[in-house]
Amino acid sequence: MSFPALPQIEIEQKLLAVVSETLDIPLEKLSLDDRIIEDLRADSLELTELMMSLEDAFQITIPDDPSDPIHKEIFTRQPFLLSDLVELVTLQMGTRAVPRANWFRQPATQPRKGQRVPFTQLDGIGKRSALTEPDLFVPMDSTRPCTMWRRRTDGMRCIHIPADTVLLGSDTPTANPDERPLHEVDLDSFLIDAEPVSTTAYCRFLNSIGQLPESFLTDWFVLDPEDDRDEHMLIQQTTTYGWQPLLGTETWPMILVSWYGANAYSLWANNRLWSNYCDEAGDPEGSFLPTEAQWEYAARGATPRVYPWGDAAPTPDKLRAGLHRQKSDYTAQTLPLAAVNEELGMSPFGLHHMAGNVWQWCRDWYDESFYHHPEATEPNAWNHQPTCVRSERGGSWVGPNLLCRSSYRRGRPPIARGRCLGFRCVSSVQDLPVTHP
Repeated sequence: MSFPALPQIEIEQKLLAVVSETLDIPLEKLSLDDRIIEDLRADSLELTELMMSLEDAFQITIPDDPSDPIHKEIFTRQPFLLSDLVELVTLQMGTRAVPRANWFRQPATQPRKGQRVPFTQLDGIGKRSALTEPDLFVPMDSTRPCTMWRRRTDGMRCIHIPADTVLLGSDTPTANPDERPLHEVDLDSFLIDAEPVSTTAYCRFLNSIGQLPESFLTDWFVLDPEDDRDEHMLIQQTTTYGWQPLLGTETWPMILVSWYGANAYSLWANNRLWSNYCDEAGDPEGSFLPTEAQWEYAARGATPRVYPWGDAAPTPDKLRAGLHRQKSDYTAQTLPLAAVNEELGMSPFGLHHMAGNVWQWCRDWYDESFYHHPEATEPNAWNHQPTCVRSERGGSWVGPNLLCRSSYRRGRPPIARGRCLGFRCVSSVQDLPVTHP
């Protein structure tokens, strides 16, 4: 069945009404010039809800296949405005609404739990700073081909990824334009965290650096009390113990953290000056977040595979994804997050959650055309040309499985934070003891 196109003014008015109801914002405070992330503070969870509400209100089907070039182009605009949503809805008007069993309209399911390895990330401040230790890393026993080290600052297990010439991107028929072309990059060896950074470790970071200007905390993760995401904040500041995770979330990934908050942690964990967290000048040591190239190589190895485990379609025992259902409500402790040490989204190198659970910040500025630039094939390639948007990888518990592909790319403004957005760090092999194997 086809639906006639509505006059533009009616689409705009109806869309604003849907946004008002879905995001619980008074209609009179909304404008088509509002930025969805910066002004309305919507994250991936709220955007998903909004898309579902728009489908219902306009009786349209908004493509959830990111290979649709028009859909992807609109969603990667920066800033992303309500007027862009109007354009998306307008494009779908007058087309046939296809009945479908979307992942977000399926009956709710309980997430499966993976096997866990021992949790090593440290809490509290610790009696001694890692700065007083002779080495930042100590070796660990490992049954995997790659050596494993433990970082003294936060107890993180770090995997030593060997240097190699790796294939990045994708040339499959369903690959998005920003994943093309498949290309080679020479990467030096590096250390990368085996797990996303936990709430426990992030609290250790906060407690170890003392009193901070309020502006730093606001840059990193503290939300306006009127921001409804604040009810899902997993850490809290106490009079007696300083920053602490909420009970039951100690092994969960740190979420609602901006790129700045992730980058500050990455510098602190590597004994660098964490106050340089903005890294706007592209300082070689201005960030220890993984580059997109490092992240993708660590996720799937040197040869292209669709997911960390291979090309087989995801199953619930492989990763934490596609769990949100329309109009579902969560408390902080009922968010369907998996512990960072659960063996889900496992990469060939033994990294956890390289598909699903939480999106992960990368160092690069996101540019959809970067792979077409000569810089994309340089040794240790990364995009250091500012675009106002930082890259993120890996998919999450909110979105569908297809967003968890190892080559899937997208970005968000560095100040953005979400209930399905976390991070992991890299470290330099130059910091390993001189006797390392």
